[in-house]
Amino acid sequence: MQNVIRWVSILIGCFAVSLGVHLLSSSELVIGGTAGLGIVAQHLTNYSFGTLFFVINLPFYALAVTQLGIAFALRTFISVSILSITSEFLQQSFIVHFPHPVIAAILGGISIGIGLIFLFRNGSSLGGMNILCIFLEKKFGFNPGKTMLITDLMIVGSALLVFGPLQIVYSAVAIFVMTAILGRYHKKAPLERESQEADSEENRVSATA
Repeated sequence: MQNVIRWVSILIGCFAVSLGVHLLSSSELVIGGTAGLGIVAQHLTNYSFGTLFFVINLPFYALAVTQLGIAFALRTFISVSILSITSEFLQQSFIVHFPHPVIAAILGGISIGIGLIFLFRNGSSLGGMNILCIFLEKKFGFNPGKTMLITDLMIVGSALLVFGPLQIVYSAVAIFVMTAILGRYHKKAPLERESQEADSEENRVSATA
């Protein structure tokens, strides 16, 4: 039952992220990480976001296996595959227009942030830069937060190849919203662990009473 809940949550997370990416892409906005790379590459090539996102993540699976284990790598591979498929579906069947790009930025950032929380809480990810950050931290001691910030800035900067400066500003809003949501998740996580430990301790006391 626990395994079913995990995979349902991963499916929800993948759909939420793909929806957020679709909202941003439809308004010609970009996000950090491999998703942002996929959006930029989509505008530079004739390939869809789903195809590009899947291909871009392929080199990172070797790092995932060696650094995070086969189980995590497998869940990540499946999550990336699901997101690629759902992105293709949304792109072909769901057309959306917003009166202002900042609305797309806020809604897209919220959707991606919530989706990533579902994935992280269930032992999965969307690969790419997250795996690279963990590898560089273990191998060279690089701070993962700084590494992620640098890569996100580089990716958003590369978006200037296809987007205007104002679109980059709105994209920064999406990244800020997504980061704020993930920040709240990380603040709550220790409390959730403490709560679980407290419940386990109460159960042990009850069992021995």
